[in-house]
Amino acid sequence: MTHRAVFFDFGGTLFAYGAIREHFDTLLEDLARRHGVEADRDELRRVYRTTMAGSFAEFQSRPFYLHRDLFAHAHRSFLEDLGVEGAEDAGDLFYSAQSELGMARVTLRPDARPTLEGLRERGLHLGIVSNIDDDQFGPLFSHLGLASLFDATTTSEEARSCKPDPGIFRLALAKTGEVRPEEVVFVGDSPLHDVAGAAALGMTTVLLTRSPQNIGPRPDHTIGSLGELLEIVRT
Repeated sequence: MTHRAVFFDFGGTLFAYGAIREHFDTLLEDLARRHGVEADRDELRRVYRTTMAGSFAEFQSRPFYLHRDLFAHAHRSFLEDLGVEGAEDAGDLFYSAQSELGMARVTLRPDARPTLEGLRERGLHLGIVSNIDDDQFGPLFSHLGLASLFDATTTSEEARSCKPDPGIFRLALAKTGEVRPEEVVFVGDSPLHDVAGAAALGMTTVLLTRSPQNIGPRPDHTIGSLGELLEIVRT
């Protein structure tokens, strides 16, 4: 089987979150201090991981949700777990600060652009399929200068469907014209969202990771860098 399209997840795949981690910790610390909490960064990070996991568990069973609502829920829960009450607007304010941080600090993976250019030279349809709200996606997509490299983009807000729900994948497929699922390579960093969702439709799945994954279905291929895709995609 030859491939006619390659779909990419966005955050965690085309760019990594490592560059913003320290700055995100500063946001957490500032949020806590404004509400009178003096816990150190390690404790704040631990509490945030726990509350974010709880919020994901509550939201991920839904076929669609706005990420603004997910993160606002997590941020309010974070403060509540630290003993802060009555901070109802904190979640929305922190979401806005988080979005601004991404715009200021996010950069493409070093091999992303040459890999995308190499795939385009083969005549493949390139698409982004991302669980993200439009108000975050649009500015980031523009900031990273990706418009000339992609034929189509599909966000969960546009599709009213969040991976692994099939709706978002089907909308992305519709934008290719006549490409069948088995002619698509899907590249992502989440076994549960990217691999599970794409595999259910019959796409070839590629997991980008630097460590073994023991959750979710096994991908067809595992890579440590985007450049390895050029050896996987068949045209």
